[in-house]
Amino acid sequence: MLRKFLPLLLLSSALTITLRMGAQVTDAPRGLPVPSFELYGGYSYVFNEFGSTPGPITTSGMNGWDASFKVPVPVLPHWLGVKGDVSGNYNRDNEPNFNPKAYYFLLGPQVSMHLGKSTLFAHGMVGSAHVSNDALPNLRSSNTFAVAVGAGLDAGFSSHWAWRVTGDYYNTRYRATQQNVEEILNSHGRISTGPVFRF
Repeated sequence: MLRKFLPLLLLSSALTITLRMGAQVTDAPRGLPVPSFELYGGYSYVFNEFGSTPGPITTSGMNGWDASFKVPVPVLPHWLGVKGDVSGNYNRDNEPNFNPKAYYFLLGPQVSMHLGKSTLFAHGMVGSAHVSNDALPNLRSSNTFAVAVGAGLDAGFSSHWAWRVTGDYYNTRYRATQQNVEEILNSHGRISTGPVFRF
């Protein structure tokens, strides 16, 4: 029962902490506008992406890409925005012939704390995940509900450009019909890094 509510608990904790921090922070110094829109694209690595319970299929992780776009909400404070996130991860190192491709489509709030040119942020997103049909021939469905809770830092080197490092807790559930592969995508984590354009 606790595992079902863990993503919501982590999301509420992250949002509460960041909201308290954001409430104590004023706008950025004069001459440096607070970034309102954020466009990000970079490399991502998902830990323990696929693993059966019980069963022989395991991996150490998957390389891939991540892209997101954050927009402000006019009726809400400047530190609160809405983020859309799309990512893909691939594994080509498994035997026998197990080469899954996973894609995530997520949307949710992001809270930010501006520190000069840099920004600390936390987000909580929900959406869907899709795994390639050839990952396992007996999947009940190649789509499932997905939750991501994470935080990161945009290290700014100008008012418009920054370098992002972020980490997320993922939770997705794929189910298969084969008896010895009851569940093949459990809770796991992701790190991502790349440039951010702010405008």
